[in-house]
Amino acid sequence: MFSKLKELRIYEGYTQKEIANILNVKRATYAGWECGKDIIPLKHIYGLANCYNVNIDYMLGLSNTQLKIVNKKPINKILVAENIKKYRKEHKITQEKLAKTLKTSQANIHKYESGKHLITTIYAMEFAKNYNYSLDELLGRKNN
Repeated sequence: MFSKLKELRIYEGYTQKEIANILNVKRATYAGWECGKDIIPLKHIYGLANCYNVNIDYMLGLSNTQLKIVNKKPINKILVAENIKKYRKEHKITQEKLAKTLKTSQANIHKYESGKHLITTIYAMEFAKNYNYSLDELLGRKNN
């Protein structure tokens, strides 16, 4: 799922320890993400994409196209919430249907859309795959 993490890290000349320090996590935690043992939280995916200046869709294997994106702003869960809600409404998808598609509860969709919680990595990836929607767009990262 996260096959490009190691490739990008090595290409940029970083060690696992250096990336762990950048993300403010333990090396073992980062290693678990890189090998796919654990799921990397969106805020750290966002941070890595900013560190490498690449699109999240490429980094996570959702796209074969690597784009240079420079965005040093922190993740904005209110913007993410607005993007989820806007997409759902534009495509006339109910919260119930979205919840069913993502295999979660309508209560979770409401929390994501209200900005109370940042959507989880797994649900964000399912959203991107099922609706052919860019994670970079969902998370508010765009080319300058």
